[in-house]
Amino acid sequence: MRNVIRNLLLGLIIISAIMGQPVFAADDDLNSYVYNHLENWDTEFQIDYYKSDVLEVVQNIAKDDDYLMRSLEKMVYERVGDKATLKVTYRTTKDQELYINQELTKIVNSITTNGMSDFDKVKAINEYLINRFEYDDSLVSNNAYSALTTGKTTCQGYAMTAYKMLKLAGVENKIIIGNLDGVPHGWNLVKLNNKWYHLDVTNNDALGNNKYFLRQDKVLKNDGFTWKESDYPECSEDYNYENNKASSYAGLLSELKSNKDGKWNLVNSAWCFMENTGRYATGWNIIDNNWYYLGNDGIMKTGWIYSNGKWYYCYPGSGAMALNSVIDGKYRVDSNGAWIS
Repeated sequence: MRNVIRNLLLGLIIISAIMGQPVFAADDDLNSYVYNHLENWDTEFQIDYYKSDVLEVVQNIAKDDDYLMRSLEKMVYERVGDKATLKVTYRTTKDQELYINQELTKIVNSITTNGMSDFDKVKAINEYLINRFEYDDSLVSNNAYSALTTGKTTCQGYAMTAYKMLKLAGVENKIIIGNLDGVPHGWNLVKLNNKWYHLDVTNNDALGNNKYFLRQDKVLKNDGFTWKESDYPECSEDYNYENNKASSYAGLLSELKSNKDGKWNLVNSAWCFMENTGRYATGWNIIDNNWYYLGNDGIMKTGWIYSNGKWYYCYPGSGAMALNSVIDGKYRVDSNGAWIS
């Protein structure tokens, strides 16, 4: 009898498909059917669901894919007789999504390698986005396509592009929607070694110091971030760099002077880092999760720096050392920051 019922249901699905009206044997069939259309960026398709909560149902189907959920701009449900149609407007076109996928795949393949740790990949992607994008004060650019083609974007564009790149690199992540000082804001959550951390590329770029790179809930809450905590995993601690044996910092551990306690000071138009001891830091130091080189005079150095027989590059402006990047379109530095000759 079970085989008869199963064959009957299969027959109904086949017949209905031929007639152009899908019929679903179970909720999973509906979920899969709708998700496949949305993932394919289809703008109009028939749907065999006639209840008043149809749009809520569709949103619930899409919510497990943060990028897709943020890409939905408008949905309209129309029913004429026995024909029900869902019309969807996305933030981007299907061709634009094709460009995004091709471009980001190329970029991720160029800045990451199979041998890199997930931490290295997150670090490389964060640095890439900081160096490529700037905030769009006009608030027009709000997706990965406009971000890639204009070089400007809002927090949503930063978060969506980071989500795609991290996913392509094999790093589990989410887009978190909340507020910063009462203003709507979006950023990412990243999972490393079975623990979750906050990654706010937008503000890492704006502040120039990677303050929100793999941080805990407490840090963001203290700075005015709010979000619906029940909707997201807890971030209970900052990322522990010392335990990250495969990190990109491994090549410079002998020079590591630990994360410094102190503050940046502008002295005669030059940046110096004053430690809490009252002395200026010198040499290579990790400050706010970035490598910096401070000369014997304490002044932050930028550009190409020769150290221990190797060349490193520190970005003008921020002073942070480049990792897994191509400088001036032709000089590549590895995950330790060293120039590959």
